[in-house]
Amino acid sequence: MPKVLTEAQVSTYERDGCLSPVRAMSAERARHYREKFETLEARVPDIKKMKTKSHLLCPWVLEIAEDPHILDTFEDLIGPNFRCWSMAWRVKKADGETFAGWHQDGAYGGANPVVLGALALAECGVQQGCLRGVPGSHTWGVLTHETSEDPKSILAKGQYITDPFDESKAVDFVLQPGEMVMFNNMLVHGSGTNLGPDRRYLLLVEMLPTWASAPAVRQSAMLMRGVDTYGTFDDEPRPDAEWSPTAVANWTKVVNARAKLIFADGKVAPSEAYGGTRAAT
Repeated sequence: MPKVLTEAQVSTYERDGCLSPVRAMSAERARHYREKFETLEARVPDIKKMKTKSHLLCPWVLEIAEDPHILDTFEDLIGPNFRCWSMAWRVKKADGETFAGWHQDGAYGGANPVVLGALALAECGVQQGCLRGVPGSHTWGVLTHETSEDPKSILAKGQYITDPFDESKAVDFVLQPGEMVMFNNMLVHGSGTNLGPDRRYLLLVEMLPTWASAPAVRQSAMLMRGVDTYGTFDDEPRPDAEWSPTAVANWTKVVNARAKLIFADGKVAPSEAYGGTRAAT
């Protein structure tokens, strides 16, 4: 029996590759974590590091990843043995311009499957450029993607799908603070522009079962629950303090390996979050 979700919700996720909304925490707690991010942003010059593996930089981000209720929710979908692939902040300013084109997170040689929980830490509706997805598209296989240097794309490679599909089937994942949309990394998804008045705060909680297929380049992932008898992923160090020299050094080592995976084709330079120069998500 599922621990948090209903059997009907689990069936919906398996059929559609997405499930929304799912309550992860209270709105008050969501606001608390948003304020933690803003406080950190005010004191560090390279906040873009929070765009990937932020659980290696901040104990309070790891606190979210290890929340028992959130872990129970993931366990309902991927079983009792799983690792954290990333905790990735997606803060979209209210500029009415930046967007994320249609793409699949699993199209670039990463682990498969990965289940993502996009957690809203502020109101996240159509006005704010919420995520959109095409239910059932996780079964289509890898579609053809092109990369671009479009400065308005918030994706690390400016990627977008070129294969035709029926965009009218897409649905908006409207979320209130503390809610998340769960989706498979092969789901076709994107997001529109943020028309304000506030920034859009999403935190991607990304988990994978220990039996997930290996990425094209060996990677690390932190064990969250259960045991790992497969040996596909390396372990990751827990942060000793927020943005400490040790935490930043550990993050840098792990993310440099991640960049080799994501930017392996060399068509687009690594983003600033991955030690390069191009603006990222």
